[in-house]
Amino acid sequence: MAQKKILFYHPIFLDGGVERTNLLISEELSKKYKIFFASNHFSNKFNSEIKKIGIKKIKLKANRTILSLFEFPKIIKEINPDLILSLQMHANVTLLILNFLFFFNKLKIICCERLSPQSYNKNLKGKIILFLAKIFYRFSKKIICNSSDLAKEIKNFSKSKNIVFIYNPTLKRNLKKLSKEFKSKKKPFFEKKRKIIISIGRLDETKNQIMLLRAVNLLKDKTIFDIVLIGEGKNKRYLVEYAKKIGINKNLYIYNFKKNPFPYLLNSDLKILTSNFEGLPNVLIEAMALNIPIISTNSPTGPREILLNGKAGFLVKRNDHISLSKKIKLFLENPKVFRKKKLFYEESLKRFLPEKNLKNYIKIIENII
Repeated sequence: MAQKKILFYHPIFLDGGVERTNLLISEELSKKYKIFFASNHFSNKFNSEIKKIGIKKIKLKANRTILSLFEFPKIIKEINPDLILSLQMHANVTLLILNFLFFFNKLKIICCERLSPQSYNKNLKGKIILFLAKIFYRFSKKIICNSSDLAKEIKNFSKSKNIVFIYNPTLKRNLKKLSKEFKSKKKPFFEKKRKIIISIGRLDETKNQIMLLRAVNLLKDKTIFDIVLIGEGKNKRYLVEYAKKIGINKNLYIYNFKKNPFPYLLNSDLKILTSNFEGLPNVLIEAMALNIPIISTNSPTGPREILLNGKAGFLVKRNDHISLSKKIKLFLENPKVFRKKKLFYEESLKRFLPEKNLKNYIKIIENII
């Protein structure tokens, strides 16, 4: 009997939590199915993992998702996948329209949501995508969200009854082992002189690291700790220039994407997430697994859910750098308050055990395929 095929469509395959999650899911699925990844853009950051799992990469010629509408039918006919998993709302809508126009809705498509639909309300293009999703999401075999709050948001706007949530299998990797894989010789971890605040993620408007720097600027002594940003993106220059402007450039360290950021995370004193929108931020789960204190924006969706509505970490409003500054000050002056939050880490982390979540993925897929 021929091995069944599963095609993932990820329009831009970069180096974030979504990509890591897809690889963890694919690793499990590859034990039974042949896995293909199609994308308009592939980062080379995860090439070794893709090769190890045995995933076949398909680089689309089109540089935009909407233009893939005319390229995808040929690819689908060549591969003849038994199931397609599409990621991100604009990609989901594109494939559902393609299925309607070219395949008479015969393709089996699962739409995976990883980001709050509120993020699409910023401009006309996003609002059109939301409008089309309302129409076409009912043709999806299943809509899988990565948090309960995200599932509620998708259900409210789409009115679809075919929605479930499955947490990311983030803890499938042995984070404690990875965190001790090496000792960083980079500043400020080497010969550590001050407390370290760390933020991990793409350097862009959505992740909003400028909020952290603005919060630091309000502190009376803004150079008593170091700030480490790990990630790449178009906002790097802006962040560096702002740091110079407020006089903390000697205390700001920006490092490119790290395949294993956990030694840096383990040796930091405070993890801060400043995102405007999320789905289920893996970095918070990872920080909890390594017992690092957390401050996060209460962005839709995920942080509130992970941090047990504030019991397991401090939540501040989006773009409220004043509140963030006060919480950083509290951390510096009264770390005992943060230690009390860590008592709830174990309770929260139970939900993210990989065995249960991967089993739920496989069950859904096997019922559809």
